[in-house]
Amino acid sequence: MNNIVYYSYKASPHDHVNDHELKRFDHSISSLRRFNNEIPVYLFCDDPELIPPYFSLEYDVRVLPFEKAHTHGMLFIYRWFNLKFFDKRSGKFDNANILYVDSDTLFYGDVQYLFEHYNYAEVFGREEFGFRHDPNTGGGKDIRKALDYVDQCIVEAGGKTQIYKYCMGVMLFNNGLHLDVIDRLEELVEVMLKIKEKKIPYPVPNPRIYDEYAMWIILSRLGTIGGLFGVQDVTQGYVEKKHEEFFNPIVLHYTTKGEQKLAQEDERFRNLLRDVDEFSEQIDPYHTL
Repeated sequence: MNNIVYYSYKASPHDHVNDHELKRFDHSISSLRRFNNEIPVYLFCDDPELIPPYFSLEYDVRVLPFEKAHTHGMLFIYRWFNLKFFDKRSGKFDNANILYVDSDTLFYGDVQYLFEHYNYAEVFGREEFGFRHDPNTGGGKDIRKALDYVDQCIVEAGGKTQIYKYCMGVMLFNNGLHLDVIDRLEELVEVMLKIKEKKIPYPVPNPRIYDEYAMWIILSRLGTIGGLFGVQDVTQGYVEKKHEEFFNPIVLHYTTKGEQKLAQEDERFRNLLRDVDEFSEQIDPYHTL
């Protein structure tokens, strides 16, 4: 059984954005390697020359160009097209367990723990902020009605099973589920386009997670058996209540929202401090960089 970790980055035309992302990747991958030097780690980038050589030499990261995808102009779904590298052509990835992680993550334990303890469902993640199984506070007084409407819309879009509303920053695909996702990539694009053209409703208040909602539909259409990472093992935000007293997650997904607090409180990450206004623009999930 192959256990694999991979990252994906669509280069920005703005140097300051690329510089900041490379700092994030450096912190994430170096922290992963601090606890595990053996697991294969891949970093896909549409401009591989942007990635410093020491990522390969010091961190043993395989840096690869993006997998082929037709021009869809949708920024955040390139990461799923890169799953095509692990497809059935080679044979060696058929039953792979694949962990995707965003750049805004840090490891405080051996990543192998996640593969060993989260192997009883086909996919694992944390639910997005505000959804039923997210323990963070918030959501608003009409949250039940809003979440019921999300479920209704997923069914109307062809969903077959109840699916957790995953945040896609840390996602584990077990036992070759990634092959099924690869087979549905064209459907993923189709769903995104229908949302953009208002042919199907987008019932989620957050305008920045179209790609996540589309993936929830695809996973539901597949009849995927899903599970959730324990709050103790994968955090969402910095710092979650569970870790206020004793901070020991395997993976900290600090998120952009929590990044500045992390950088202010831990001198190891001071190079992540930035002018927040410079990065405050809303990102269009359909925008082509």
